Amino acid sequence: MIGRGDPAARRIGVCIAISDPILAQRMNVLLSGDDGLDVALGLDDSRDPDVFLADHLRAPPGPSIIIDDGAQSVDALDADVRAVLPSSVDGELLRAAIRVVAAGLMISEADELGGLSETPPRLDRSPGADEGEIALTAREGEVLGLLAHGASNKSIARTLDISVHTAKFHVASVLAKLGARNRSYAVAIGIRRGLVLL
Repeated sequence: MIGRGDPAARRIGVCIAISDPILAQRMNVLLSGDDGLDVALGLDDSRDPDVFLADHLRAPPGPSIIIDDGAQSVDALDADVRAVLPSSVDGELLRAAIRVVAAGLMISEADELGGLSETPPRLDRSPGADEGEIALTAREGEVLGLLAHGASNKSIARTLDISVHTAKFHVASVLAKLGARNRSYAVAIGIRRGLVLL
């Protein structure tokens, strides 16, 4: 089943829900041959994909990458839109975007992040988060790794054989130590600091 099993070894479920059949088939071809992806063409109630590839004519029920050439605006409040890519996207960029979105992150334009510069954009952190080394316990490191793969508190609890309450405690501790306001920011900080590898 899509989205289950060992987070490090599982395949990412992708549902292509694009109304234009030619564009949908192009996306399918770009993703074919990637053993890390489980691709379904069209909405299928029996599957629970990690990421939807969609256009503005369909409203997918989960984390979505909109394939668009800028003709229409994206209303991210109506759907869980995590990225917008042009229809001319190449396979490498598309697969990378899928992995980022499946990890629970959002892709923004450079202008929204203050432009491209040598200094990465600051995320909300506690004072001193950039100084010194962030000391996570071994268990917190495991939790951060699972968060990077989009695991819920229940999934973390099952994987680590702990209670959901304990999983919530560890997630809160990771967020506090990293100075992150939510799980996505914790993963982003963890990736920047080399605490997480995708």
